[in-house]
Amino acid sequence: MEKVVILMSTYNGDRYLENQIESLLAQEGLEVCILARDDGSSDNTLEILDRYKKEYSEEEVINKNCNTSFDYYVGQNLGPAGSFLDLMKQAPEAEYYALCDQDDTWLPDKLKIAVEAIKQREGKEETPILYYGMPRFADNDGNLLKGSKGIYEKSLDFPSCLIKSNSTGCTMVFNRTLLELINRKSPNLNTITMHDEWLHKVCLAVGGILIYDEDVHILYRQHGSNTIGGQLSMRKVLKRYWKTLMEPDCIRSKCVKSVVDCYGNEMSPQNIKMAEKVASYKNSFRKRIELLLDKDIKMEYPKRNIMFKLAVLLGIF
Repeated sequence: MEKVVILMSTYNGDRYLENQIESLLAQEGLEVCILARDDGSSDNTLEILDRYKKEYSEEEVINKNCNTSFDYYVGQNLGPAGSFLDLMKQAPEAEYYALCDQDDTWLPDKLKIAVEAIKQREGKEETPILYYGMPRFADNDGNLLKGSKGIYEKSLDFPSCLIKSNSTGCTMVFNRTLLELINRKSPNLNTITMHDEWLHKVCLAVGGILIYDEDVHILYRQHGSNTIGGQLSMRKVLKRYWKTLMEPDCIRSKCVKSVVDCYGNEMSPQNIKMAEKVASYKNSFRKRIELLLDKDIKMEYPKRNIMFKLAVLLGIF
C-alpha cells in the first residue's frame, strides 16, 4: 500500500477545520500521514489539531490497526507560501505528497485517483511528476456550485507558465523526486508568487511531467475568509489590477528570476533563454522590445497574451 503524506497549513481556520480533517481521514486505499503546520492561529485551531494528534498519533494508529496518522507543529507566521514550503522541508519519507488547505472537503477517492495517475507516468528515471487540476467549487456551506467548471486557463508547458501558473495547490499531489527538488533550494519569499505556482514553474522548468485532471475530487470551498481562493468577483479582480498598476511589485518576473537562480543548472538551454528574457526585460529598452516580439512565450488564450504584453510594455509584469 502506497504512503501519501498530506501537508496542511492552518491559520485561524477553526470553522471548517474539523470537516476538512475528517475528509482526509476518510481517504481510501492508501496509507495516509497527515502533517499540519499552524501559521500562528489565535482562534481554536490549535485545540482542534491537538485533539486529532492525540487520537491519531502513531501509537494510537498501531493500536487501532488504522492506515491514517496525524501530527502537527506550530511555526512562526510566514503566510501560505512560506508555511507550505516549510511543511515540505519537514515532511516524513513517503512515495507521494499532497498539499491541503484547511477549509475544503476531499472526496474519499481524491488521493487514490491522483496516485494512480502518477504511477502510470512513472518510469525507471526519477522524473519530477506533478498532478493537479480543476477542483469542484463549493459554497460557504460546502454545497457544490453549478456552472463553475472551465473558468481556469491552463498552463501546461513552460512558455505558458512564464506568463501565468494556474495551479491550485489543494489539488496537487506529487512524487518524492519533486519534493526533494523543491527542498534543495530556499527561495526568498518576497520573490515568489505562491507555493503552488512555485512547484508548477519548477517542475516545468526542469522538464518534469504535469498531469492535469479536469475533475479533481475535492469540494473547493469559496467564502469570504479564504486566505487564497479560486473565484474572485469582478470588483476584486479590478481592485487587484488597479493595485498592480498603481503599486507594481513585478513579482511575476521576480518569480521567474528566482526559478533561474535556483534551478538554472538543471534547466535546458531553451528554457533558460526564455526565462531570462522574462526575468530581465526591465534591464533595458531593447530587452523589453525583444520580449514583446517573442513568439514562443505565450498561452493559448489571446486575451491573456494581450494582458501579458501590456504588462511588459508598462513595466509592471
